[in-house]
Amino acid sequence: MDKKETVSLLLYDVALEHSAIVQYLYHIFLISDGNITSEIEEIARQEMRHLKWFAQKVVQLGGQVVLDRLEDMIVIGGPDWADMLSKDVWAEEEAIRIYSQQLEMVKDDSVKKLLERVIKDEQDHKVEFSELMEKVKEGLVCIPLEEQRPDPRTLEVLNKFLKEEYQTIINYLYQFFHSKNCDYKDIMLDLAIESMVHMGKLGEKIGELGGMPNIQRVDFSPKPLKSLQEQVKAEILYEQETGGEYGKEIAKIDDPEIKRLFTFIENQEEYHKQKLVEFFKLMNRLTVGDLRKKDA
Repeated sequence: MDKKETVSLLLYDVALEHSAIVQYLYHIFLISDGNITSEIEEIARQEMRHLKWFAQKVVQLGGQVVLDRLEDMIVIGGPDWADMLSKDVWAEEEAIRIYSQQLEMVKDDSVKKLLERVIKDEQDHKVEFSELMEKVKEGLVCIPLEEQRPDPRTLEVLNKFLKEEYQTIINYLYQFFHSKNCDYKDIMLDLAIESMVHMGKLGEKIGELGGMPNIQRVDFSPKPLKSLQEQVKAEILYEQETGGEYGKEIAKIDDPEIKRLFTFIENQEEYHKQKLVEFFKLMNRLTVGDLRKKDA
């Protein structure tokens, strides 16, 4: 297997991990028992690390990271929590099968070691999901029975913001993997993590209201910009617009908990903008300083 084929294989693995994360997020949003969701969240965080490791290996091998996902590998919902968890067991079994096959094909030692590590993680995840499923089946978890009738407009707004936060995460992770500026990479990863928190809170609120979160596929085709300054300016404008959208909805929503959630996110978006503005100013000062040295 040559380098190009290895990169292609790793990009498939990035998409596979992305798909698992989306599936687990759906189930976190739909399952209301905190003990179960906290364990799924821990597994989802580990899948994020896998995605990061595979993506970084792509870059090391000279490839371009594509944050795609495999729609046929995302199997969500079900008649009950046990069925959802059985789908998560299946996802781990498929990952183990696929990575084990790849291990026989790959020649690069560093990629082999990465696959071996990830397989061990997935084996642990399979056991954890199986144990959670058995707890639910044995009635060791209290499942609420009452059905809710959520306001359609509220759900529409929450899902709109959910999709936007997902888009933001994909965008900032792309910048993180491909930027050569270490300070900018650090900011992008930090903002992506905070956007994940936003997405989690929005999805959980949709689930609490009895709705179905809608994490639609993002068709992300980044447009090449002329300079890092231009990229940062675009991100500043995006954060400003996003924060403004939350601000507008605060006045329209009656639910005090949702108002508080939107206010929380709006404040964080404002801070994101300020971090980017500070970086932009620092970058310009450094550029001007370099020019002065050249003139001297």
